[in-house]
Amino acid sequence: MKRLTTIGVLLFSTALLSAQGAAPKHVAVTAVAGESWLHHLHRPFDETSMGKTWRLGPPDLTPDQDAIFLQSSTQSNSTTRSHLRTLHGSDLYRMNCRGCHGESGRGAPPEIASLIDPVRATSAALVAQRMKNVGMELSRRQTVEIANQSKGALLKRLHEGGHDMPSFHYLSEPEIRSLVAYLQQLAGVPHADNEQIVIQESDSRVGELIVKSTCHICHGATGINPASSELLEGAIPPLSALPARVNQAQLVRKVTNGAPVIMGTPASLYRGRMPVFSYLSADEAADVYEYLTNYPPTELAILNQTLPSAQRDPINPPADSQEARATVPQPAPSQVLRPREENPSYPLLIGMGSFAISLLALGCWITLHEFKNLSVKSQARSAARRPAVDPAPWFELPQPVELPQVFPGVFAGSTEGQPSDWMDDRRIS
Repeated sequence: MKRLTTIGVLLFSTALLSAQGAAPKHVAVTAVAGESWLHHLHRPFDETSMGKTWRLGPPDLTPDQDAIFLQSSTQSNSTTRSHLRTLHGSDLYRMNCRGCHGESGRGAPPEIASLIDPVRATSAALVAQRMKNVGMELSRRQTVEIANQSKGALLKRLHEGGHDMPSFHYLSEPEIRSLVAYLQQLAGVPHADNEQIVIQESDSRVGELIVKSTCHICHGATGINPASSELLEGAIPPLSALPARVNQAQLVRKVTNGAPVIMGTPASLYRGRMPVFSYLSADEAADVYEYLTNYPPTELAILNQTLPSAQRDPINPPADSQEARATVPQPAPSQVLRPREENPSYPLLIGMGSFAISLLALGCWITLHEFKNLSVKSQARSAARRPAVDPAPWFELPQPVELPQVFPGVFAGSTEGQPSDWMDDRRIS
């Protein structure tokens, strides 16, 4: 029995090691693709809640300030950073949700709905309290069922998006769990403080989340770089043109504090229309610049996957590819075909499946082994119950015995003894 227990422990350990070996170490970073969400909705930026209510950049500058700004535009202080970031659910909310739903999660109704009530509906305790307040008493089973349905609807909206909300399918399962835990804390769900999850992300992943969730709402992935006169008319530069328009320091300043934009004919400095994202740090804004530089935006994410690595130049993409991007119609972000990210739960399922198969094989081996032992023991017991008998010698026929002549004359004169003669004599007599 001890040997079987040891074998089982070894099989379980092997299954766990195989699951850990199959687990991805980090989420794969992919380029942003497709048209902006505002373009998909056919909605100008000035008519959105973000365009109406957000704090814009600084006012028009004086000539002296113009000279200082133009001088800084020719200087670049980009730095290379490669380390992991520790992110909480609040950080994921800033990068993915706050641009539209605001700091409190209440949005800007009716255009942008509040997140508070849909998240509160995922708590059985809050559902029961809400029903009690309106005079409807529900059982524990009913409240749990309603809460589970609400949570499923919330996760579906995150994965698939909606009519006015883009899809966040690029978020990994750990990121979604951490984000939902913070949303529950933001909505005042009981015991949500104990459910917070901390994750590790690379600089490129941080830049990817900000670009896809915030920048891509207004900026298309690719397109023609607008001239200064077009900017004055309301054109929004594509994400692919930003590294060419500004350096890293200018982008950081533009994102975190705001900066004037050169527009019009003749070109002059004007207050920009881009909102100020003061809740993003300078390092996070720098991650955006490095992500756009190292992962150039594409029309379709699948094109970036099929292009041979030898033909990719993340710093200076081919000019012909840029021209081709401007002529191809851009699909909506929710319609772009992207490679499905590996689910972190798959390795666990593989490990559990390997462990189950190992247990099944071990059970078959034990069964066969026990049947064999039982068969041997049964034969031994049968032999022990059988009486001891010496083997019989070879059977020999006895010597022929001469029979007396009961009926004289029947076989007389004949050594063969014809039965027919005997029968005939009896019929005669």
